[in-house]
Amino acid sequence: TKVNAKPQFRLCKEDGKTGARTGCITTSRGVTAETPFGLVMTRKGLPGYLTMDNLKQINGVKGLHVCASHFFDRSGLGLRDGRPLSEVMGQEEDSPVLVFCGLRDPVRFNLNLYPAVGSGNISVETEAGVTTACQDSYMRFVKEAQPDFCLSLSDDIMNCNGKKRRAKAVKRTSEWLGESLNEFGGSGEELKSVGLIASILATERAEDNLRQAQAAAAASSDPSVVGYAIMGLGLGESEESRRGALLSICGQLSKDKVRYTSGPSTPIDLLRTIECGIDVVDTGFVNELTACGMAMVFPTDREGVPDPEVEDGFNLNLWSDEFIHDQRPLKENCECYTCRNGFSRGYIHHLLECRELLAEVLLEFHNTHHMCSFMKTIRTTIEEGVFSEYTEEFQKSYTINTTS
Repeated sequence: TKVNAKPQFRLCKEDGKTGARTGCITTSRGVTAETPFGLVMTRKGLPGYLTMDNLKQINGVKGLHVCASHFFDRSGLGLRDGRPLSEVMGQEEDSPVLVFCGLRDPVRFNLNLYPAVGSGNISVETEAGVTTACQDSYMRFVKEAQPDFCLSLSDDIMNCNGKKRRAKAVKRTSEWLGESLNEFGGSGEELKSVGLIASILATERAEDNLRQAQAAAAASSDPSVVGYAIMGLGLGESEESRRGALLSICGQLSKDKVRYTSGPSTPIDLLRTIECGIDVVDTGFVNELTACGMAMVFPTDREGVPDPEVEDGFNLNLWSDEFIHDQRPLKENCECYTCRNGFSRGYIHHLLECRELLAEVLLEFHNTHHMCSFMKTIRTTIEEGVFSEYTEEFQKSYTINTTS
């Protein structure tokens, strides 16, 4: 049942010492999600090693990131057999999970290492090889897919690119936003329930960031725009540059719109990102840890301390021979499917050594649950006004444990 023409965002609480905040998203399907939260990365609409039924068993999953580039084949970009994306994913109409759609995979894409032919094209790496996409093909996919949110195209480039290439990337990103606004404005019923997220390409130049943020804030007067996406991060920039870009851009944006970004690669990065005022983040590093045979075990509760037996205090490398005879769960008192059902560290090590897919399935169950628990703690500390103290203690524990 449709309750709103577009998804809505409501700001609930702002942290008094940082830019962190909590809020609530309500989609056109009537589904609500508390922010901040992390998006689960998908491959053709599904988590890396889980099904949608598996995902229902994980408490706290609030959003999926679907990448249009995964649906490219030799005949072009699009959903096959006329099936909607929800059917391809196995998602029910009343599913409590939000769907964010972008063109590129924020974890694995070629970042224009293969220049696209034509100023309006963008290169993407697909299962059919490196190919080009454009605004029209992307919008056609969005109309077919009908996600809850759609990111406007952005020309993400590596931080090492020169001044002229960066200027071109900023210009192309702004032009694509304008084309998206025109598309949403003239699409009639086709994009009625999809919320447009206006992309802003973060750079190391404060003037560029300020100008883009002001333009995006002005564009937000359009009813199609329900939020902002700060793109181009996690691509080689320094921590100082990333934080400066997030703070300067978020400072210019309307508070009643949802804010998204990609780029965090550790729990510390995630905390610092939320500290700048971001509501929705990609958690691609969770997928990468799972694929590498690692389990997150850092403390998610406010009183927890890093396990001194864990080398970096945060992740277990289950490939290590030290776990051959270890019958303990991945994390004591963890309520995830893997730990609750007695799958031990030693057993998962054995599965990895035998190249059994069950190893990644069990690790993704655990890691996704662990990240959701972490995000819940973050929301709670913001609501209680102690987020700054929690972040400081968390970072201190991490620093002590990695240097001791």
